[in-house]
This record gives sequence, structure tokens and C-alpha cells, in this order.
Amino acid sequence: MLILAGFLLSCVVAGSRAGFCDTRDVAPQQILSAYSRNPVSSAVSVRPRDNHNLPTDEMIRSVGYPAETYTVTTEDGYILTLHRIPHGKSNGNENTIRPVVFLQHGLLCSSADWIMPTPSKGLGYILADAGYDVWMGNYRGNTYSRNHTFFDPDKSDGFWDFTWDQMAKYDIPTQIEKVLEVTGHTELQYVGHSMGTTAFMAMHHYRTDVAQKIRLAHLLSPVAYVKHMQSPIHWIAGLGPLLDTIMSWLGFGEFLPSNLLIDCLASLFCHGLTEGICTNILFILCGYDQPQMNSTLLGTIMHHTPAGASTNTILHYAQEIVSGEFEGYDWGSAKENNMHHGAGGIPTYSLGDVTTPLAVYYGDNDWLAAAEDVLQTIARLPKIMPGMLHEIQYPTWNHLDFLWGIDADKYVYEPLLKNMEECWNKDCRM
Repeated sequence: MLILAGFLLSCVVAGSRAGFCDTRDVAPQQILSAYSRNPVSSAVSVRPRDNHNLPTDEMIRSVGYPAETYTVTTEDGYILTLHRIPHGKSNGNENTIRPVVFLQHGLLCSSADWIMPTPSKGLGYILADAGYDVWMGNYRGNTYSRNHTFFDPDKSDGFWDFTWDQMAKYDIPTQIEKVLEVTGHTELQYVGHSMGTTAFMAMHHYRTDVAQKIRLAHLLSPVAYVKHMQSPIHWIAGLGPLLDTIMSWLGFGEFLPSNLLIDCLASLFCHGLTEGICTNILFILCGYDQPQMNSTLLGTIMHHTPAGASTNTILHYAQEIVSGEFEGYDWGSAKENNMHHGAGGIPTYSLGDVTTPLAVYYGDNDWLAAAEDVLQTIARLPKIMPGMLHEIQYPTWNHLDFLWGIDADKYVYEPLLKNMEECWNKDCRM
């Protein structure tokens, strides 16, 4: 079941009620006071009743495309679901070897990201119609990968003890190897958005063998260094001693922020936005670009996001804001760090290790991937291909516009397809 935090919250826009999270400075004490009067630990999950609730594979079939579903188990026991569009709507009978592309979603999202828009706007469909065999992954803990060989996600028994460290070490390599096994291919192209870029870059610390099988990786809104992040995660990172209390508002284990916290964040960061946007923690954390948002898509987006994550994954980014480094998660003790990272301790991820050929796409109004941080990332990546560094020429281009922007096909997918073709016609690894 897809856990959707925050639908009990009525939309908080400009003119939020006075005296509750009035400013970022006084908000922590105000919410502490409110929390003491109403000590709830997490939001109640409420699913809207509408016609937007089809799972990824059924959404694909509903618009006339073929869809397949696979599962794979990671070395540490997480059972992940992959969705596939093996060909386009009208090119299924072509006797040809289709190049493979693997798409990995970002923070609080799922494989549905790529196919929620119409076929002319959704990247999954666009790639299938262009002749690609399209695979879409799902990280541990989201709607489609909420399963384990022995842990129970609904109990506090260890299921949620992960961050994107484990996605880098296990989830991406395991899914890519499954794709290559099923298709019989030895290589593919990779498209990652948001946390799909974070874990991909960190993967090179663990699995250079898998990295060598990527002909070209497309990083949409790359997130490595995050010191200048504008997201409310930055505010959470600055709470210092109050962070232990905040943990109870975020949810222990699974990221289920309390209504009080969502209300506070909406008061501080959501001003004058479309009705309903400020009830969804994804938009609160990632931002919103109203001119690029297709309002008819909102019902579907609100149903499928947030798709699930661990609280530690959110706090991992918060730790990096404080440290200014691209590094593993500090679990708080030598014993815990040894258990999660091994004897070497907390890893520092060197972007110099990312030797996969890259195409990079970024915007200037991105709450999670601030331009200053992206430029630092770009400067340290050794193999961005000539002509494949794309600053989106739209001043307010936001983090989620890469997925659902009205003009994503024009600003992102057209150059992406061109770059893909170039690196299929020649091996960009050479």
C-alpha cells in the first residue's frame, strides 16, 4: 500500500494563521509547543478516492503500450520491482535489436514518475517510441519495493535502516544486472533524476564493474554536494540539538512526517501556491514551478507521490548540508557505522571515481540541486561528454520540472535523445 503523508492537512498558503511557524527562527519553539499539546508521531495515511490510482504497469497498458513487471532481490534481502516497456505503441513488430535504457527515480518517487504524463510528454513512452527497450527501477522502501526476505516494513525490525548508501551499493547494481540478464545485453544507458543521480555517482565507490557497463549516464538535476540546497531539508539540518525531537515528527524508520511538521513547513515555504500543493511533502521539499505544471496531471501526481522513503534517507541529505561533503551516512556510533559501512567506516565519495561517460542537465531554480552545488559537482566529474552539459534555458526550471514540466520534452528530452543516439552510434567510453 502506498503511504501518502499529509493528506489530512488543508492547504496552507499565503496568509497562514498567525502564531504558528511565523518565521524560520521561531518556528522550532512554536512547533515544540504545539507538539507538546498534541504529541502525534506521524501523519495518518489517507488515500484520495479518484481514478488516478492505477499502478505503473496498468497505467502503461491503459494508453496502449506493452508493460512487464519483474522482481529482483538484493544481497541484503530487499525485494525490488522493475517495470518495463519493451517497445513503443507502433514499433513492436520491427525485427531489430533494441538498445536498453534504465531509468531510476528520485527522492520520494517511483517508476510511475516516468509515465504519469501523456505519451507525448512522459519520458518512458518517448523512449519506447524512439526504439528503446525501457526499464524503470524502484528503490527499496517505495510503493513497489516495500518487501524483504525477512524484515517487515510495518514493524520496527530493521526494514527502514537504510539511506541512499545502500541504494548505491545494492539497489542500482542489482537492478542493472537483472535488466542485462533478462535482455541478454551486456550494456545499457542510464537515466537518473534527483536521488537517482546521487546513488548512481556513489555506486562507483562500490561497483566499478557495473559502472563499466553503462555507455552513457544522463544525470537530471544531479545531487551530490548540497550545502546550498534551498529545500526545507536545509532548515531541518540547522535545528542542531532539536533534531532528536524532530525525528519523532518525521517518523521513526519510515518517513511519515507529522501533520504538525507538514503544517509548519507549508507555513514557512509554501506561499500562494495552487490548491492542494502544500498538502504534499514532495512539493514542500522539492519546490513548485506553476507555469510548468500541467494542472490536469496533479491528481495523478498527488496519488503516486510521496511513494515512500526512510527517515534516515532525508537526514542523510541534512547531514551533508552541515558537512559540505559527498559522503556516507553517520549512524551515530562506531558500532552502527561499522555495521552499515564495514570496518572502513563512513565512506567519502570521490566524484573523480565516476568514470562513466556523462550527460548533465540542470536548472537554475532547483530547490534540491542548487546551481552553486551543481557547478561544484560538474567541476569534479571527470567525464562529462563534449556538448552534453545542459543548463536548462528556462529561468524558473525546478527540480520536478524534469519529470512533469509542460516543456520537459523541449528542454530536456530532445537533447537527451540526441545524446543517447550519439553514444549508441559510437562508444563514448573509449
